[in-house]
Amino acid sequence: MHRLTIRSRRAAAVAAFAAVVAAGVTAPAAASFAAPHVASSVTLAASTTAKPHITSNPKSVVVASGKKATFKVKASGAGLTYRWYVNTHGSWKTISKATHASHSVTARTSLNGHLYRVVVKNSHGKTTSHAARLTVAVTPRVTSQPRSTAVVTGKKASLAVHATGNALHFQWYAEAPGKSYAKVAHATSARYTFTTSAAKNGYRYKVAVSNKAGRVVSSSAKLTVITKPKITKQPVEGQQVPSGTRVTLAVKASGIGLTYQWQYADDSADGDGSYRSIKGATHPTYSFKASTTTHDDYRVVISNKAGKVASDDSLVLVDSSASDPYGVDGFALLNSWIVGLDTEAQGGTTTVTGDNPSIVKTTFFAYPGTHAATGDLSFTLLVGGQAYKGTPVVTKYEGGDYDFAATATVPVSAATAKTGVWKVTDSSGAKPVTQYFKQR
Repeated sequence: MHRLTIRSRRAAAVAAFAAVVAAGVTAPAAASFAAPHVASSVTLAASTTAKPHITSNPKSVVVASGKKATFKVKASGAGLTYRWYVNTHGSWKTISKATHASHSVTARTSLNGHLYRVVVKNSHGKTTSHAARLTVAVTPRVTSQPRSTAVVTGKKASLAVHATGNALHFQWYAEAPGKSYAKVAHATSARYTFTTSAAKNGYRYKVAVSNKAGRVVSSSAKLTVITKPKITKQPVEGQQVPSGTRVTLAVKASGIGLTYQWQYADDSADGDGSYRSIKGATHPTYSFKASTTTHDDYRVVISNKAGKVASDDSLVLVDSSASDPYGVDGFALLNSWIVGLDTEAQGGTTTVTGDNPSIVKTTFFAYPGTHAATGDLSFTLLVGGQAYKGTPVVTKYEGGDYDFAATATVPVSAATAKTGVWKVTDSSGAKPVTQYFKQR
């Protein structure tokens, strides 16, 4: 537009008349317009032709093979002409008869990746559009399925799919046990990573892969969430069995990927009371033949990737026999007393003096029960198939425990006397209980 300012009366009148004529007013009517008595200004519109201006560029498209792909351009300007070009291998080539504002092609796989643009011209110049890409979609095909996985609760699980095709879209679905598959929000990539919880144990996942050419669904993958083991049945808390008995300890636990390790408490004279693993005892049950030399305090540690838990202690007390007597590390439960050899006795646990006859003196420690009496215990030395009554000397200590120093005279050599076995009997109950101890 050009603004022409006309300041003379004559020029103003001419301009006013020209405007009236342009509006379709007749000459006589136009004559009635009088020229103004003062200077005035008028704006005249002068139309000019300019170089084309593209207002909307062609857009890239994705279509299936055999479908039509259309590219469009919008431009302003007068006298516009159009010429479309295609870039196949790095250079632009003219497309025959592609001379309109839009251009359509039938998609084939050989056209995948081709670029299209248009040159818009008029008498004042030309303008080239942006390039738009043609993607010819190939039907997706899954080449690697998601795999079932086991993950510790609270840790991240990652499921992935591999597929061939182009312009692929992914959507993951989850199925809770006993439910139907449901879309997983925001899970739209080839890999789906998420934080696990115990509530998701047993879920199944699959993914739909799609594009303009079709859709394929993967096989499902199962999620196993590993939680810390939980003991559902403890080993027997305590039992007392005769020497030679086959003892079986058992535990039941829930969890995934469980491993077992049975242990014993080292309560020997040189032990520190800590638990030590039993070689080869790695199953829910542990069996052994009881004797006075087997351990008496057991437990099992159950582990998996999420953690471990130890069972309650299981106490196995063994009733000794003349052929399997207790040694210095053993102690025996009788009716009202717990008895063992006193390894800290002054002068030693056992002394043998004389030689045929020989005097054997062995000191025992003893812990009394609620109804225990010192007269309940009797001591007999077994040597060479004969029994010899022992005479105990009782010492009570401040803590409430006792020493029994039992002495027996036997008509055998000192060497033979040292092979004797002590028989200790507690007669406090309805039925006497006997345990055996070998001399130290």
